[in-house]
Amino acid sequence: MRRAKDHAPFLAQVSRRHEAVCNLLDKGEVDAAWHAASIAGEGAEGIGQALRWQRGAVALVTGVADLAGAWDLDRVTGSLSEFADAAVEAALAAAFAERYPGEEPRGLAVIALGKHGSRELNYSSDIDPILIFDPSTLPCRTREEPVEAAVRLARRMVELLSARDGDGYVFRVDLRLRPTPEATPIALPVEAAISYYESMALGWEQAAFIRARACAGDKALGEYFLQAIRPFIWRRSLDFGAIDAILEISRRIRDHYANGQAFGPGYDLKRGRGGIREVEFFAQVHQLIHGGRQPALRVGATREAVRLLGEWRVIEPEVVARLDAAYVLLRTIEHRLQMVDDRQTHEIPAHAEALRNVARLHGLGEGQDLLDLLRPHVEWVGTNYDRLNPFQTEERLSHDERRLPEQ
Repeated sequence: MRRAKDHAPFLAQVSRRHEAVCNLLDKGEVDAAWHAASIAGEGAEGIGQALRWQRGAVALVTGVADLAGAWDLDRVTGSLSEFADAAVEAALAAAFAERYPGEEPRGLAVIALGKHGSRELNYSSDIDPILIFDPSTLPCRTREEPVEAAVRLARRMVELLSARDGDGYVFRVDLRLRPTPEATPIALPVEAAISYYESMALGWEQAAFIRARACAGDKALGEYFLQAIRPFIWRRSLDFGAIDAILEISRRIRDHYANGQAFGPGYDLKRGRGGIREVEFFAQVHQLIHGGRQPALRVGATREAVRLLGEWRVIEPEVVARLDAAYVLLRTIEHRLQMVDDRQTHEIPAHAEALRNVARLHGLGEGQDLLDLLRPHVEWVGTNYDRLNPFQTEERLSHDERRLPEQ
């Protein structure tokens, strides 16, 4: 708790707002603190304020449990994702109740993508949902078209989650991962969405849906949608176009974030060469190659994907161990960066004093100690990723297919 208060102004601030939670953490009662955080919205004026209060308490508990080593990375990211699910569900239910009193929420599903979809959220992450609706079951007012009703519900849900006031916000919501966002409504009719993904979707969208799941709303509708587009995601034949799309994204990231590529102060832990994205992309490329024939590899979480790829002998045991160790450290330091001021940042501070502060938040002495800790992992991930060439895959595919029996 002391490191949190001394080196993370955001956590120090929320600890003052949530004294009961803070007292439990001071006594080492993490589970009790988590329960207290789950009810921290009681007494608030409306669902928006309740969720903002709860979000602050959740951030405090996960931050301190992380710093103390009481929770590992999976428990931290899983808890943050669990809260995101509950918050989206509550905001959507409130939107329904306001527009259609007495009606059960139905006909609109929230599909979580990215780290929310794989239950790997970080401290200051956006959520990137796709919203789909069923015109035949969505409640509507008189003379209201289903698409109008869906869009109004979606806008209200987003407002409840992303509006900022003195209590902060709940989540930033980015709806731009839907098909052609410049031309489509923020909620899509389910059959139109299925038709798009079956016939027009791009390679990067195929990769994005590796981590998709129905997280809120009409989950039966969400599962129907995901089952319908499964053949688009997991193709039985090798799709070089989809694989190369991932590598093209990586190339563009390296070009666009050129200033954050060189390791050292200012390095981008997420987008830099040897960073978090390159661990994730490495796993996803192999999942796309082999997941069409082996359903066991169709998992969203990066660490689980890497482990399974090792168990199925797609990648070597040493690669599994080093990827996992690098990913855990990179994500952990990413969290340290974000818990300082609750900013969605991934950059190692360029200023010496700020770098020293992050190092001490992590329990190290000086900024150089943090760089020395990260450097071998970053360099190894970058070198390993540079060796990834999907066009070499065809040469070894027959060998891999013997190892991965069709199911």
